[in-house]
Formats: sequence, structure tokens, C-alpha cells
Amino acid sequence: MNIISKFTIASEEGLQVLFSLRKKQIIAKYQDIVSENILNQYIAQQLDVKEAILELNDLSTQMLTVFVNDTPAGYVIIKQVPSPELLKQHKVINYSSFYFSPEYNTLEVRTSLWNKCLTLTRAYEALWIEVLQSDPLIPYLQECGFKVETQTVTPPFNQPSFIMVRWKQENE
Repeated sequence: MNIISKFTIASEEGLQVLFSLRKKQIIAKYQDIVSENILNQYIAQQLDVKEAILELNDLSTQMLTVFVNDTPAGYVIIKQVPSPELLKQHKVINYSSFYFSPEYNTLEVRTSLWNKCLTLTRAYEALWIEVLQSDPLIPYLQECGFKVETQTVTPPFNQPSFIMVRWKQENE
């Protein structure tokens, strides 16, 4: 099995990768929460080509994708966004999306993407992510050093979520 994590840009191929993974992620997050019609409308909004190009071409945003035998298996979007109050005085970066396709959610695949993330974000004091409280990645994020710092509600469907923070480790 050939596993590689690499940067993804706003090319036609890059957008296809983003859209295929983002659609799976949205369905997994919200299929049990909203009607199919509302979910399909939301997916259409989230898979807007112009918005995706703007997002990926923003200099403060990076997308990393992990591939298994050349098939997209997961991704992370790392970006500079306004941080929660508890992090205002620190140099931090946000993982705005973090996802693995269930069929590829293995230790080797997660490790490949995680190591690439650490390399990219080593200049920051902390990493933060907002995840639904039902997100199956929470135990993995905790293994990676993230801790739940606060509970909140996340749009677009006002679902309970956690803000999780990982402070830089001494050996990094």
C-alpha cells in the first residue's frame, strides 16, 4: 500500500479531490441531523467552485491530502482565522477541516497526514480545531495531544461542538 501526504492546490484535479472528500465529510456529519433536501442544498453551497478556488488560493490557507495508492483518503485545511478568546495572545493556526474517508481511516493513513501537518505547523504555539461533539475523530485528536478547551455550538445547523487545542510539545 502506497501512502503519501502532499499539498493540494486549486487546480481542476485539486478541486475534484477537495469536493469528493468534503462531500463525504458533510454527509457523515449531518445526514442524521437534517433532511436530505436541506443536506443536498448545503452540499451544493459547500461545493461552489469559485469559493473553493478563493479558499485554496488564499495565502493563509493550505490543504494537505493523504492518498492511498493514488486515491484521496483524507484531508486537512489549515488556515489563519480569528481564534477563540483563550488563544488571542498566542501564535495559533486552525485546522478548519480534518477528515478521513472511513475505508481509509487506518493508523498508517492518519500518521502520514498528521506528520505532514506537524511539519507545516511547527512555527505555531498551538493548533486548534472545532469539531462536533459526535465527531468520531475526537479520540484520535486526543491521542495527538488535543484537549477539549470549551464547548460551543457550530453552524450551520447549531450542533454542539468542542473547541480542542493542542499546545506545541517541547520536542517539536
